[in-house]
Order: sequence, then structure tokens, then C-alpha cells
Amino acid sequence: MNHQSVQFKGQNFFESGDSFNIVRVNENVKGKQTYHSHDFVEICYVSEGSGYHLIENEISPVARGDLFIINYDVSHTFYRENELEPLITYNILFRPEFIDISLIDFNDFNSLSLSYLFANVMDKPMLKPDLRLNYDESLEIELLIEKMYDEYSKKKAGYSSLIRAYMIEFIIAIMRLFDQNPKSQDVYKRITAIDSAIAYLKQNYSKSLSLNDIAAHSFLSKNYFCKVFKETTGITVTEYIYKLRIEEACERLKSASVSMAEIALDVGFNDYKSFYTSFTKALGMSPREYRNRCLKS
Repeated sequence: MNHQSVQFKGQNFFESGDSFNIVRVNENVKGKQTYHSHDFVEICYVSEGSGYHLIENEISPVARGDLFIINYDVSHTFYRENELEPLITYNILFRPEFIDISLIDFNDFNSLSLSYLFANVMDKPMLKPDLRLNYDESLEIELLIEKMYDEYSKKKAGYSSLIRAYMIEFIIAIMRLFDQNPKSQDVYKRITAIDSAIAYLKQNYSKSLSLNDIAAHSFLSKNYFCKVFKETTGITVTEYIYKLRIEEACERLKSASVSMAEIALDVGFNDYKSFYTSFTKALGMSPREYRNRCLKS
């Protein structure tokens, strides 16, 4: 099931001139949650209760000790089933430049491990998006989170500098936990290959692409690549290409200056009929209906 996502903007969460926030939330019950993405990095830690995490239309159960790294433009939400039982999360919102000003042009968590601040901790970027911590690991992480939360809540003199120091310690702790995962090397290799493929697809989705060419770009066999791609993204390569094409078409349909037939060809469809069929299936409305709705809003 596809969910409509809204985007949260940092300007609504960060105080003027700042690029950090930390909030403690009792997540909404199912049906009242907001499926969203954001233009900042978010590290979510489940500190109490249990519930569910919906991320990129995949649902997984969560409980205390679960930690998630949510990059820019990744859609997700938490929710609980029972009104009487809590699901408490700490959400740490920040942009990479909060940690290191040299990262001001980067927009994801992976860029942090490329910073000189963490160069001696790990020799590879952080890729796997979540951790399940044991009791002792949870205590270590919760202590750092509570220190940041306390400093941010009270905002005493020098609080921003102290939070930055805690954040560096916090990220190093997370990196070490990932590195202790015996599967981290395999995960790293697989996700690196898929990340490379996704970057390639985002640049070339409007072209005629073969699975052999895409797999070769990732240095994997076609069959293995297709298997790993679906396991990683939850959809097939073909579905992902269509997703990119439809997303770009949606942006272009917001203007009345370009014909729908021209848009169809520009984003990679062979003809308007195939574009119409794919668009209607994906959004539940025709391209014309979508354009009319956008122009009226």
C-alpha cells in the first residue's frame, strides 16, 4: 500500500541560525500518524514501549533499543496500535554542517563518516539504516541522548557547543556498534552496489536502460543484482525506474506550458498511452486529472 508523504522543512524545526533539534515524542496511534520526509537527517531512538515503523512503505515492529538513521527525503513514520500503551521516541534532527561546517554542501548521514572528525573510527561510510541495541548498549546510547535533550531543553550558555561534542561522541558510538555487526561487511558491499545503481538510475531514468547495463555498472551479475536490488529497496529495478519517471512527470505536470505527450517522451516513456497507463496505475488518477488538481491548488 502506498502512503501519501508530506515533507517537513528544517526551517520549521530549527531555531534561527541553528541546525539541530531534539524532541521526545509519544507517537500517535495508527491512523493519526503523519507519513513524512524531511530536508535534514533524523536519528530516531525508541526509548519506551512498542509499536511500528513505516519506512518507504515497509512496516516493521519496534521496541526499546531500536535506532534508525533517516536520511534526507526518506519517507517514514512511527505509530502504536494501542491508545493506552506508549511508544516513546527521541528524534534527533540535524544537518551535517552542525557537526562539521565543511559538510555544509552534503545532505546525508553517510557524509558524516567522510569527515575528518570520524576518519579514524571507520574506513567506510555508514550505510545500514538501523540498529537493535542490547541492554548495555541501550544504556550507553540513552545516556548521551538524555544529555543532549537536557542541554537543548535548558539552553544554558554554551549549550550548542556542548551538544555538538555529545553528538560527535554519539555518532562514534553508533559507528562502533555498526562495525561490531558481523554482517556489516556484506551489508556494506551490497548497499554500496545498490547505492551506485540508484545514483546511475536517477541520472539516466529517461533513457532506454537494460538490466545488463545497470547490473554491469554495479559490477554484479544481472540475476544477483536484481535479487539484491529488490531485497534492498523493496521493489524491482523496473518498478524503480517507473517510479522515477512518474515522480519527474508529476513535477512537470504542475505547469501548463508543456504538453502531456511531450512530458511522456521526456521522462522516458515510448508513447503517451504507456505513460497514461503507468501514471494512472501509480496515482489513481490520469495525468490530466493530476494537472488540473495542481493548477487549482
